[in-house]
Amino acid sequence: MFAKCVLGLLLAASIYWPMAANAQSLSSNGMADKGLIIRVMDRLLFIDVGRQEGVQAGDIFDIVDSEVVTHPLSGDTLSITPRSVGALQVRQVYPKMALAELMHIQAARDPMLMRIEPIENSERLLEVEQFLKRNMISDGPSLKSAWLPGVYQYKTGSTWKGLGLLGLELAALGGGIAFRMSSDEWFETYSKLSPGLSPDRYDYYFNGASDRRAMSNRLFWLAGALYAYNLIDVLWMGNDSGGPNLSRKISIGVKSRGNGAPLLQLTRRF
Repeated sequence: MFAKCVLGLLLAASIYWPMAANAQSLSSNGMADKGLIIRVMDRLLFIDVGRQEGVQAGDIFDIVDSEVVTHPLSGDTLSITPRSVGALQVRQVYPKMALAELMHIQAARDPMLMRIEPIENSERLLEVEQFLKRNMISDGPSLKSAWLPGVYQYKTGSTWKGLGLLGLELAALGGGIAFRMSSDEWFETYSKLSPGLSPDRYDYYFNGASDRRAMSNRLFWLAGALYAYNLIDVLWMGNDSGGPNLSRKISIGVKSRGNGAPLLQLTRRF
């Protein structure tokens, strides 16, 4: 009886001990059940590992997704291969989480709930650095500044061009608003004229209101043309920010139609 008890204890120990050792190794790793991107805020990412797992500011992680190969007929899963689709760098560390910056990610990829793995291979680190040098503008002005005409050009060194664009845009918008308000006032005066006046009197106010409304429309069209020119200048022509420089073959200008309306002209020389 005693021998059976001893044999049973030894058998239980042989089963429990490897399981306990495996659990101990997973818990010491700290990322066994973690290592996920849990929140995405533009280029800022929150990951569910932090100081307790040994994460430090400056650490670089691969963003990993799984490539699943299935049989075309049976639908059976043949292989699941993890592969890197991006990278992130830790900026601020908390006890149980960390704030990271997205360094790069493949197009049309949502990093939410993707797994991360620390990059420890020197060749992979060099690959990430080379990718960033090829695809990112480190110290240049943000393209967000292009939404206000002239600001991007000013920040990239084209001072007079930027100031000219900004000044013309503000003048066109301001003039358009002023002429529109003046036109409304003339129309109001026209509508309040007393009956029995001479036709010339009515024509004077009506034509004055119409002319001011037409001038307002021209100025708004000019503001729109300047805005379109600004976007083309920034996004297409490059402006020293790494884009294609087509300035020798393409010229853009604003001309006037026969009725006085501004016309944006794009000329391509072959």
